Amino acid sequence: MVNSITESILARGVPYRAIALLIPVLVVIIHISIMAATLPQAQFFTMLGLIAAYLLPPAGKETVIPIGIALGIPWWYMALSIVMIDVETGLFMALNFDLAYRIPYLGPLLSNLTKKTEQFITEHHWLAGLWFFAIVLMVMVPVLGSGGIRGSIAGKILGINNVLVFFAILVGSLIGCFGIALGSDAILTHLCVNGTLPAEIGARVCGGG
Repeated sequence: MVNSITESILARGVPYRAIALLIPVLVVIIHISIMAATLPQAQFFTMLGLIAAYLLPPAGKETVIPIGIALGIPWWYMALSIVMIDVETGLFMALNFDLAYRIPYLGPLLSNLTKKTEQFITEHHWLAGLWFFAIVLMVMVPVLGSGGIRGSIAGKILGINNVLVFFAILVGSLIGCFGIALGSDAILTHLCVNGTLPAEIGARVCGGG
């Protein structure tokens, strides 16, 4: 899908790099615009902070999703927002893999993540035989940082087509994020109903739910 879009535009003479950068940026702008239009201002800025925390280790989806729900953001909204981050980072990496490693600060982080991903695949060599499902599993299971970035790197290491990697990231992120969000919401609801949380925390979390 992504390849066919870029190929059709390239056929009209538009430089690949410009399009490769423009597509992820447009998706991010649309995503942020929808959040700004559908969330109260306080929750919008909270969401931006959680997204930044998710993109910069050591936070992962297992951390930011429960925190967002505890701060009053609906579980499904929180899950969808993190799925979109995985999609956006995966899309950027798929189209700009070579460029990403030359970006200051980001490049060294990606190089380090690549080494860790290679080591993980080497230690779990059975993943190489799963192909598509290996990427789904790596994105689905809570790990540090964006699943879209790690999934893209794993896809390159395993030699999987960019389109398959993109869909694997989407599937893995949907399963992982909604699983964590549903579980977190259920636990918080149980704690609120039973009055288990300390009074100060309960007043904020349960009162905002």
